[in-house]
Amino acid sequence: MPFRSAVLPILATLTWSILVSFATVSDAKPTWSAFYEGTARQAELPPGTLIKYESLRLPAFYRAKAWRILYATRDYRGRPLLGSGVAVLPDSAAKLPQERTIVAYAHPTVGVARHCAPSARKRPTASILGLNELVASGHLVVATDYPGLGTYGPIGYLVGLGQARAVVDSVRALRQIPGVGGGRRYALWGYSQGAHAALFSAMISARYAPELQPVGVAAAAPPTDLSRLLMANLNSLEGRILSSFTIGSWTAKYGFAMEALVDRQSVSIINGINSNCIDDFAGALDTLKAQKMLPGTFLVRNPLKTPGWRDAVVDNSLFAFSAAVPALVLQGESDALVLPPVTQQFVRAACRNGARIKYETFRAKGHGGVAKASIGPAVGWINDRFKGRPAPVSCR
Repeated sequence: MPFRSAVLPILATLTWSILVSFATVSDAKPTWSAFYEGTARQAELPPGTLIKYESLRLPAFYRAKAWRILYATRDYRGRPLLGSGVAVLPDSAAKLPQERTIVAYAHPTVGVARHCAPSARKRPTASILGLNELVASGHLVVATDYPGLGTYGPIGYLVGLGQARAVVDSVRALRQIPGVGGGRRYALWGYSQGAHAALFSAMISARYAPELQPVGVAAAAPPTDLSRLLMANLNSLEGRILSSFTIGSWTAKYGFAMEALVDRQSVSIINGINSNCIDDFAGALDTLKAQKMLPGTFLVRNPLKTPGWRDAVVDNSLFAFSAAVPALVLQGESDALVLPPVTQQFVRAACRNGARIKYETFRAKGHGGVAKASIGPAVGWINDRFKGRPAPVSCR
């Protein structure tokens, strides 16, 4: 869920709230290539197998090297597929590859069309929140696109288990780049949709990748109880777009019939919305224009009462947190998209489960504002986890 863009003053009033509400900025047109193509046999390789990599040019001030990567992973049902992403090696990383610390970043909503992959943009690292700070701290950084962005889809938008596997497998792939390596310890960090993926990653890490050692997960504005959030935002501009992304993605990923939820007129409109990316200005405007064609009430059935859809909403919700790793949850008090009461409920349930969780809020920050505000606290918290310092806890 999210984007940010520079806008002309004449358009600012019209578009700024949604542009800030959604993803971090990226450049408009993707630099598409055959890099994202792979075979079924390659996808069937063990999860996390690095298929190929190619160098990316970073601005000199980063003092780092970067690569685009393609790797094998699994979807929510364990079916083989390919994922892509970006890997970054700071010049200041530990000299011995096995001593290098890793941060797996999960990006916010950019869209659900294949060409929306962050790694395919002209500035493929632009969507990595806090990259400057992470590089300055000497951490290796890997950022998955999520399968279906870049690689063949469909993307499992907000499908927690599938996106979590892609995040963890990106760490495995990073460690196979010659000369890069990396130790067993890694941190998870995500914003909005990415926070949802990062929390799910922490929940599966012990059994899915026992050879790795997660030290903690930092999640900014995490969508947790999807049943409450999707329905609460259904009549807002942002909510209509995100609902369209979810409906379109789940129709393809789960094999659902879109007509079971929406009227026939809205099917083609939703498909049109889903053909755009929201992390660039032109795509944002096209998405805004497309969503205006949706009827005021485009759902003909409540997804929470519709077979199949109801189970998917529950399966992809986070009602509590029970992972052994410590967690940091960051929330804007004025967030109208990821509602503070919903996040508070998640944190309280995590505390009852005995989770080591710290909850921090930002006054007067909405969904977009919490992105920048969370960088310093999140990176500082991650650095402390790698240093072995005790994790602060908000539970009482």
